[in-house]
Amino acid sequence: MVFGWRLFGLALIVAVLSWPAWIAWQWHAEHQIYADPEDPALTITPQHIEALRKLQFAWSTSIESGGPVVNPLAPYGSDDLAADLGPIIGTSDRIAIARFHREVSTLLTWALANCGLADGQYHLDHLDNATMQRRLRNDLAGLPGARINSYLAEMPRLEPDGFFQFTRQHLQLLHHLSIEWPDSRIISTVAGEGYPAPVVNFKRPFGDMSAFEIDMAAILGQPRPVLDHVDPALNRYYWEMWPALQAFVQNVRLDAAKSTCVD
Repeated sequence: MVFGWRLFGLALIVAVLSWPAWIAWQWHAEHQIYADPEDPALTITPQHIEALRKLQFAWSTSIESGGPVVNPLAPYGSDDLAADLGPIIGTSDRIAIARFHREVSTLLTWALANCGLADGQYHLDHLDNATMQRRLRNDLAGLPGARINSYLAEMPRLEPDGFFQFTRQHLQLLHHLSIEWPDSRIISTVAGEGYPAPVVNFKRPFGDMSAFEIDMAAILGQPRPVLDHVDPALNRYYWEMWPALQAFVQNVRLDAAKSTCVD
């Protein structure tokens, strides 16, 4: 009996001493998944589509002129990735969660490039004017008030509140919008205190031009813009990528059995 208790005590000590090493290994494996420059291969499943519907977007001002991103502080609605994705895939294992998160990100970029969405007014489950203003203010925290106000003045307004009028022009731009997994140079900047998540290519969001209004005009079949001033219409379309992305992920039709878009 005494020998049995000694064995139990020894096993308990080994388990306690091994726990930090296990946590460190998990952290390293999770980091490797997020740091991998290659997008994972993807076969679309109903679970991927369910998670895609939950994605939430924000506007980052941390790089270049800013742009739309999957909200790093709450990619799927809360600040707990495992709580949001665990019930969908049936595990809270952090490595499985990280892999699935990368797969959903791959589905997002693929769907934006390949799938359609009809013109119309769409209700946004996770976005209204107050939410957009709050997320933008959070991103701008610490800047002078005048600069914050200038950003808020550019922010698109949903009319009526909580609804977005999605058009053919928005779809054309989304098809060319370069939403990608952040590379090693910016991943910590865009993640901040949250999670790595897809972001726009801040420098060239629509093609090869850093003066991306040129790309936008070409996509929309408009004359090449004069670049010594900001075209208000193109600037508005760029800002509207934020609610357009939200409308798209909530409503795009996908066939998991065939891994295709549904027209």
